Amino acid sequence: MVEREERVTPLRVTDELLGVQKWQEYEGSLEFDIGNMAAFEPSALKTEEFDCPEKREDVCQKLAQEITQSLVAKIFALPSEAADVGRLAILPGPSTPLPRAKPLPKPRPPTKWEIFAQQKGIQKKKRSKLLYDESSGEWRRRYGYKKANNDEDIPIIEATSDDKVGTDPFTQARKEKKERVAKNAKQQKENLKRSAKAGGKSVLPASLQLVTDLGTGPGKERSARRRHLKDEIKAASKTAGLATASVGKFDRQARGEKPGERLSGKRKQRPALFDGSEGRRAAGVADRIIREKSDDVDLNVEKAVGRFEAEARELRHSAKKQRANSKAGGGGKGPRGKGGRSGGDKPQGKAGKRRK
Repeated sequence: MVEREERVTPLRVTDELLGVQKWQEYEGSLEFDIGNMAAFEPSALKTEEFDCPEKREDVCQKLAQEITQSLVAKIFALPSEAADVGRLAILPGPSTPLPRAKPLPKPRPPTKWEIFAQQKGIQKKKRSKLLYDESSGEWRRRYGYKKANNDEDIPIIEATSDDKVGTDPFTQARKEKKERVAKNAKQQKENLKRSAKAGGKSVLPASLQLVTDLGTGPGKERSARRRHLKDEIKAASKTAGLATASVGKFDRQARGEKPGERLSGKRKQRPALFDGSEGRRAAGVADRIIREKSDDVDLNVEKAVGRFEAEARELRHSAKKQRANSKAGGGGKGPRGKGGRSGGDKPQGKAGKRRK
């Protein structure tokens, strides 16, 4: 018996099977800047399509959809490369020059060593980040945590002929390290001074700019700068005072600072019971919105008057109820004594027999 082989017809996957809707190509002429993922329509708009306010929004949405779809089709036609998140399109360079939000930063003036190296033709060599640590026999970082050849990790230091009697080599190593740190800090300050002298205060950090603004110039000019920067210093001091665990609540107050000045004001709590303020607040918000958009809002006068009268009746009813409650609580009759009788102001006599 010979089995009959069934021939499987290959299925062609189309957009209809995938549920992809066909999009209408934009009929106008578009200018694309694929590098910035932008599309421009240089031709003039048809004003007759925007005359009707009801269809204006639909026309704008249709134009935006067609132009965006044309831009996406251009992006999908670009060469792509595989990535963990899928395929990434390789964009070309942008063709539209965009302006910067801020001006170009000024170049930093060269330091004293950079000037000397340029004069002598010394080329800066790139050193490796790892060094071989002889004590541990491992490759470690040159600087930072667990760095190589750390003086504090050396258990034994061999004595030399130049060592003085009675000196501690470990203390001497820590002293030399402090001297190197102080020397580097001094050289850094000198470089900042030369940079400010050559390129102005704009090359300095923001904190040093503030110091230079406060301390330079003649007497009158200096006092004017102090008055000008008073608000900035006050705002910076307030921000620094709030940057604590208690948000500045338990910190010591500065001289001239008022108590509670750092803390923000408490939020005003709304009453739990209805006293009419909620209705007045809502009416005020509605009134403000109506005044701002009086041209776009069709006001129903009868409905507004009816709502206003209903709120007024509710306010009168709540006020009347409050007066009744106040009279019942602190009125003419005094508190009842034992047995349910009202006490009043008359003194009660002694208990005795009732006369027949």
